[in-house]
Amino acid sequence: MYSSLVNRRIHPDDFDTSPYKELIQMLVLHWVHAELPAERMSYVDYTMAINTLLLTTQSSDRTTVIVRAVLTQAIALHKTSFWVEQELKFEGMIDGADRNDFLLLELSQATAVDDTLLDTYNERINRFTANSE
Repeated sequence: MYSSLVNRRIHPDDFDTSPYKELIQMLVLHWVHAELPAERMSYVDYTMAINTLLLTTQSSDRTTVIVRAVLTQAIALHKTSFWVEQELKFEGMIDGADRNDFLLLELSQATAVDDTLLDTYNERINRFTANSE
């Protein structure tokens, strides 16, 4: 039975069972307790963002690394929870892709490269250099 669980994909039904339930709760509480500027989201919003990332990465460890890295960066840069939510979506989207190539492609396809776009590029390219993966 254990070997069938090892290679099994994570599904939404798994969120209410161990070990996923505890992982999601831990990551949500980490986010709730992070010292971020106002504009708090609801507990349900936090949970949905973590659930979506877990479904995308299919890895408890990778999801944990991403959430911690994004929250660490959000605290350092004084970003809101809405920013965290957007960056978790971004990280889920590029999980498994080459980060540098994807970010360079995003820059090359922009109609105009401005300070905001460059700031976003720098935040994303440096997210995991300050935190070990």
